Amino acid sequence: MTILSGVPGLKGQSVYSDFSSGADGWTVLYNGSTHEPIYYPSGGNPGGYICVADTVDILWSFKAPAKFLGDKSGSYNKALSFDLMLTDTTTHYTEIWLTGAGIKLYINLPRDTMPGSWQHFMTILNENSGWRNYSGGNAIPTQETFKNVLTNLTEVNILWNVNNHSGDDCIDNVYLAASSPVSTFDNDYDGWRVIGDVQGGSGMPNYHPTGGNPGGYLSAVDDATGDTWYWQAPGKFLGDKAGTYGQFLRFDLKQSDVISQFDDYDIILQGPTYNLIFNTPNNPDTTWTSYSILMTEAAGWRINDTLGDVPSKTQFQSVLSNIQNLFIRGEFIVGPDSGCIDNVVLGNVTGFPEHEILPGQMVVFPNPAKEYLQLSLNIEQGGFYNFSLTGVTGKQGILNHRFYLSSGKQVLKVSLGNVPSGLYIAEMRNGSTVFRRKVVVE
Repeated sequence: MTILSGVPGLKGQSVYSDFSSGADGWTVLYNGSTHEPIYYPSGGNPGGYICVADTVDILWSFKAPAKFLGDKSGSYNKALSFDLMLTDTTTHYTEIWLTGAGIKLYINLPRDTMPGSWQHFMTILNENSGWRNYSGGNAIPTQETFKNVLTNLTEVNILWNVNNHSGDDCIDNVYLAASSPVSTFDNDYDGWRVIGDVQGGSGMPNYHPTGGNPGGYLSAVDDATGDTWYWQAPGKFLGDKAGTYGQFLRFDLKQSDVISQFDDYDIILQGPTYNLIFNTPNNPDTTWTSYSILMTEAAGWRINDTLGDVPSKTQFQSVLSNIQNLFIRGEFIVGPDSGCIDNVVLGNVTGFPEHEILPGQMVVFPNPAKEYLQLSLNIEQGGFYNFSLTGVTGKQGILNHRFYLSSGKQVLKVSLGNVPSGLYIAEMRNGSTVFRRKVVVE
C-alpha cells in the first residue's frame, strides 16, 4: 500500500491515511464528543482500517486529523477520496462536510454500498461538483467561497448515518490530493538554472517557446571543459516535500547525439547531511525521452554515490523533508554537446489516487479524448517503454513516444496535438510486456 505522508497546513502537499499502523489521528464524532475508532490491522483495502460500532440510530462521522486541515488551497479542483464498507444491508446515506472560515460546505454521495465489501468514493473539490453551502441556505457555493474554506480548513467530517443497524461501519484509504510543483516552460524559464561547465558559466539556459513536449522547453550548450553539467531546480521544488514520498519525479530530456556516452549521477537530491543519488539505466535519445522515478527507498536510490548504501525509509523521508537542491543531469557525451529539458513534476498532478490501478493494468482517461490522453499504469518491471497511438486501419506513427518508467504506479499525460478524429489503439510496450487500450479521439 502506497504511503503518502502529509504535513499539517502545507497547501502544496497531498495527504493520505491508509491506517497501516494505527488510526493515524482519526476520531469518531457523535453526541457532540469525540471517541476513538476501532482499529483493525488487516482486512482493509488492503491492510489496516478503522471502524465505528454503529449500534444506535444517531448521526456520527469520521473526523479527520490535523494533517488534513489548515491551508489546503492547493487542493482546489483536486480529489478527496476514500473507501467505505458496511457490514449489512440497511438504509444509509454518506456526506462529506468541510468547515472553514465560519462556512460549512457539504456534499451527498451515492447510497449503493454493497454489504461486506469495500466501495470507493471520490469527489472533486470545486463549486461545480455538487457541493452545497449549508451556511448560505444550501445554495451552490461560489468559487471564492470554496477557495476560502479550503484556505482556512478547520474540520473535515465524513458523515455516515445508518438506520436500524447493528455492526461495524469502516473506512480506509482517505486521500486529499493537492497541487505538485510543475515546470512545463510554456511561458518562461520558470526559475531553472544550469550549473557546471555550461553556457559560458552564466548559469542561464536558453528558452524556446516552441518545440518542447509540447510547447516551450529549455536547452543548454556544453563548454566541454571536463566537468558534468546539470539542470538546477528552482525553489518551488525544494524545502519540505515530505508529501511526495511514494509519488514520482517526472521529466523529459533529449540530447544532441548519442555517441561517446559516459555515466555519472543522473539525479541528485541534496539533503542537509547527505544526498540521494539515482542512476537511470539508459541515457536520453535525440528525441524527447520521458522519465518517471518512484520516490521511495526501494526504487534504486543510493546514499551519496551510485555504489552507496540503500537508504532506509527514515533516511529517504528525511531528505524529502528538507530538500536543499535538486539536480538533473544534462550532459551525457564526452566532448561538446547540448541538452534539453521539459515537463518537470515532483509528485502527483492528476488529483486522483494512483493505488487503484492493479499490477499489469493500464487505464486511459478521458475516453473519448480531445486535447490530451492520461495513461494510468501499474508497472511490474521498470525500464524504457515505447508508446504509440495507431489508427485501427493500421496506419502507423500517429504518435510515438519513449518513456523511462520505474516499477510501481504511474500516471502519464500525452498531448494529442493535431491527431485527427477517429478510433485508435494506444499501446505501451517494453519487449514482451504490452499494454493496449482502444481510444476515441474527437
